[in-house]
Amino acid sequence: MGSQPARVPLVIGVTGHRDLRTRDVSALEREVRAIITRLRHDYIGENNETPLILISALAEGADRLVARVALALGVHLIAPLPLPVAEYRQDFEPGLTPGASIEFDQLLSQAAATPVMSFTAGNSLEAVRTDSNKRAEQYRAVGLFIVQHSDVLIALWDGNENDNAAGGTGEVVRFKREGLPLSVSGSARASLDGSEIGPVIHVVTPRNKPGSPAHDVAVPAWGTELIKRHRGDSVGRLFDRPREIVAKLLGREQNSVTSTLPLHDKRDLDAWEIFNILARQTSEFNHEAAILEVAADGLLRTANSIDNLFTDPDRDHLDGDAKQRALKAAPRWCELYGIADTLAKTRQVQFRSDWRLLFVLGFLAFVFFALSSHVSISSASKWLLGGYTLCVTIIFYIFIRAQSRRDQERFLDYRALAEALRVAIYWNILGIDRGWSGDAASENAYPDTFGTLASCYPIKQPSELAWIKICLRTLELWYNAKRNITEQGTDPEAHAIARRFWVFGQLSYFERQGIQYNHRAEILEGVALAVLVVTPFFLVPLLLSTIGGGQFLGLRLHDVFLVAIGILPGLAATMTSYSERLALKAQARQYDRMGMLFKRAYDLLPEILDGSSERYIRSLYRELGAEAMKENADWVAIYRQRPIRPVQ
Repeated sequence: MGSQPARVPLVIGVTGHRDLRTRDVSALEREVRAIITRLRHDYIGENNETPLILISALAEGADRLVARVALALGVHLIAPLPLPVAEYRQDFEPGLTPGASIEFDQLLSQAAATPVMSFTAGNSLEAVRTDSNKRAEQYRAVGLFIVQHSDVLIALWDGNENDNAAGGTGEVVRFKREGLPLSVSGSARASLDGSEIGPVIHVVTPRNKPGSPAHDVAVPAWGTELIKRHRGDSVGRLFDRPREIVAKLLGREQNSVTSTLPLHDKRDLDAWEIFNILARQTSEFNHEAAILEVAADGLLRTANSIDNLFTDPDRDHLDGDAKQRALKAAPRWCELYGIADTLAKTRQVQFRSDWRLLFVLGFLAFVFFALSSHVSISSASKWLLGGYTLCVTIIFYIFIRAQSRRDQERFLDYRALAEALRVAIYWNILGIDRGWSGDAASENAYPDTFGTLASCYPIKQPSELAWIKICLRTLELWYNAKRNITEQGTDPEAHAIARRFWVFGQLSYFERQGIQYNHRAEILEGVALAVLVVTPFFLVPLLLSTIGGGQFLGLRLHDVFLVAIGILPGLAATMTSYSERLALKAQARQYDRMGMLFKRAYDLLPEILDGSSERYIRSLYRELGAEAMKENADWVAIYRQRPIRPVQ
């Protein structure tokens, strides 16, 4: 599947001025080198499992300076071009500095991919040669590409916010910080989504151009340094939450740290805090992927996950030909799916085990406490109180461990990623989500969209599933751009594979899961109801025991029945709470909806592909994939609303 392991990359974009002052070049290179080194240290860590990608259009000046430094530090380069190479070269022949064209060719040869932007609406090769505004539109297009595909943007910029030239550095910085206006995106969904919004590392860069406001090279605070400046150090931040709680108890309003910040400072702080969370998730996933690969059974488990994609749901038989078709069409997507699916299963087992232990121990603690208050033997009472204390201690240990390991959060993230990758694999088999039209290494290549898969993923907030969308966006950039792909139609074999193993396979899975979850919920609810029904029948023996005597295990019979009346409703409540916290009924309904979705798709898709209806079939597969990702995001939201915590 390739020499390099499958990982989710961290993508750095670059924008900047062309007319750099010669005397500033060394200082700028030093600052850029320090920035990349610090990004690795702060957001990748010692495991160094996260690949770094730089997106640079290789224009003269800032673009090439950052590309040179990044390549020397082992960063992978992707060079999107605003125009076909021959035409683009005209913009730096002879260029601002000697040898500009030679340097361009040298850097271009080191790029992993060189996608060329398609002409904007109404534009053409002839138009860009004669109209400077039309040419500027192509530079804006490549700027949009960089903004939408980068996690963080390095801007070698003089800070002149009044310079709003189309495709210029100021405009690119504004798009990264504030998002795309509707007039530029041309899509209400894209502007609402705003997934391109992110942090900017501003390298103050003087220009040769007269009137530039910058005079010396400088780098304002960014990243962890910026967060520390506004939030304080890690020790100080530990007391923020307790202070908020005390203020609420006293009925006082606690002003947040950001409430007094200027708008632009608050925006930058929010961007870096979100980036910190998302980068940590990427680093953790890649680190766990590396551990899985060296585990004794790691490769076998990931291979089994991939096999399950192409195992016949009726005969439980692996179709080797279908699997090979997938490995040929989308090798990296398959490899990454195997990793994400395996890690999700591992986390799921642990988080469900923690939930069961919490409920069992919570009920036992209640029983021990109830018994200890009625037993007449002092030694037994001490043992019961000891049992209660032990249960409570273990409960909080499990809770703290779960909070530290974040098994539930990671299970949900990895499961959501795996399900999106499932769609990516079948779309690649069907020839739907190519990412690039034409040969990715040729001058005729251009991006169909800014990530078909990512653009179809539901709009989510950073606290929900924004990480999944960012992963899909960067993976499309990294995996699709490195392949030479020619657009082709859906052939009968691809259709047969997708219909059988994706559509019918998911239909069978969701129907089976819906029945199982509904059955489990009904059993728990039935037992809980039976316990509640039985409880009142203990009232008669309770009343009679007040007349008679007798003891049972050190308890008066009266106390035995009294404890039973108290424990039985607690047992019923525990079982009901367990069902509700694991969302058994809600999940059953979600599985039923997913089953109906795939059942409808299976009925609509013909068994044998008819060439005349190919367009509609491809459209149906595309819509099915988008809807499947949406439904999975809704399923994840059900669990998100039920975080693990000690049983009350």
